[in-house]
Amino acid sequence: MAVPAPGDGALPRLRHLLLALLAGRAPAELAGLDQEAWHGLDRMAALHRLQPLLHHHHRADPAIPDSLRAGWAEAYRASALASLVLAADLTATTALLEQAGMAPLALKGAWLAWHAYPHPALRPMRDLDLLLTPDTVIPAFELLQAHGYRQEGAQHLTLEETVRLDKHMPPLVSPRGTVIELHQRLWEVDGRMDHAAPAAREAAIRARAIRSGPLAYLAPQDTLAHLVIHAVYDHRLDCGPLVLSDIAFLLAAAPVDWDAFWAEARAGGWQRGAGLVLALVKVHAPDAQVTLPADLPPCPADLADLSTGLLLQELDTRQSAGVAATLTAAGPGAFLRRILARRKGADDVRDVTRDLSSEGGFAAWAGMRLVRTVRDLARREVRDQSRDLARLSRWLDA
Repeated sequence: MAVPAPGDGALPRLRHLLLALLAGRAPAELAGLDQEAWHGLDRMAALHRLQPLLHHHHRADPAIPDSLRAGWAEAYRASALASLVLAADLTATTALLEQAGMAPLALKGAWLAWHAYPHPALRPMRDLDLLLTPDTVIPAFELLQAHGYRQEGAQHLTLEETVRLDKHMPPLVSPRGTVIELHQRLWEVDGRMDHAAPAAREAAIRARAIRSGPLAYLAPQDTLAHLVIHAVYDHRLDCGPLVLSDIAFLLAAAPVDWDAFWAEARAGGWQRGAGLVLALVKVHAPDAQVTLPADLPPCPADLADLSTGLLLQELDTRQSAGVAATLTAAGPGAFLRRILARRKGADDVRDVTRDLSSEGGFAAWAGMRLVRTVRDLARREVRDQSRDLARLSRWLDA
C-alpha cells in the first residue's frame, strides 16, 4: 500500500534527516521518530532511488528499524541485478551504433556507476543516456528501432522538430527492457525553461571524451559540469539528492582542474548554478575536495534552504508547480505557451504545437492540465514548491 506524503510540518524535518542518512550520518533525532515518520522517510528514499545507498551506509545501524534495513537490503539486491542488465545493454547498444560509424558517448550514471561508486548497485538508473550529434541522432534512433528497440509512449513532435527543440529523442526500450535515451545535445535549448539555458561548448567537450574498454564517456570534469547543469538548469533540482552523492564520489575518483572548470562555467554562464550545487555538496560531504572561486558571491541563505527542499520535492506535483512557477518567473507569455502545449527554440524560427491527439486532443489535454494544476495548488506544499521553483529561476537569471 502506498504511504501518503507526510504533512507540511513534518516534511522539513524528515528531509533533513534523510539527507543526513544519505551522507552516512545517524543524527540523534532519529530516536524520536515514530512508525509513521519512518514510513514517510522511507517513501522519500524510494522515490529518489536512495535505498541502495542507505543500505550501504546503515546496514548494521541499530538506529534504523529492522524492517527498513531489510527493505533497503532488498533494494540493493534488486539494483545489483538491474545493473547487470544495464551493463549488457550499454555495451550492446553502443556497439551497434559504433559499428554503423557513429560515436556515442555514455553520460552521467553510465560512468558514475562503474567508475566512481564502490558498486554499480549504489547508483540506480532509470535509463541509459547516450550522446550523439544532431546530424546522427535520427539515423541512430532508426537503426536501434530496426534492431528491435521500441519507442516508449506517444510522439508529440516530428523527429526533426525534436532534434531542433529538445535535448533528446523519444525514449526507446531495448529488447531486454532497458530505457535508452539518445541525446542530440547535453542540455536543454534556450527557451524551454523559465530561466536562460547555459551556453554549450559541445565540440570541445566531445573532443575531451575518454574511453574505458569498449565504451566512450565524457571526461570526468565534463561529467561534473553536466551533473551541475542537468540538476539545476534543466531540472531545478527535481533530479533528487543523488546528485550530491554523484559529485562526492566523482571527486573522490577523479581529479578536477578547478581553474579550468570555473573558466568554463563563466564562459557558459552557469557559474551561479555550479556555485549553488557545489555549496550543497560541501554541506553534504564536508571532506569532498570542492574549490569555490574567491570572487563567487555566496548563495543567499534562503536559497540554500529552499534548494535543499527542492532536492526532495514531490515528483507527482512538479508539473503543476512548474506551470504556476512559469507564470511567476517567466510571465504570462511563457505561461500561455505551456498551457497551449507550444514549444519555441532559441533560433526563434517558429513556435511548434505538440500533437496531443493521442491524449484526446488539445482541448482535453489543456483542460486536464488546468484542472490538475488548480487542484494541486490547493495544497500548501505545492504552492511552496511552485514559489521555490520560481525563486530559483529568477536567481539563476539575476
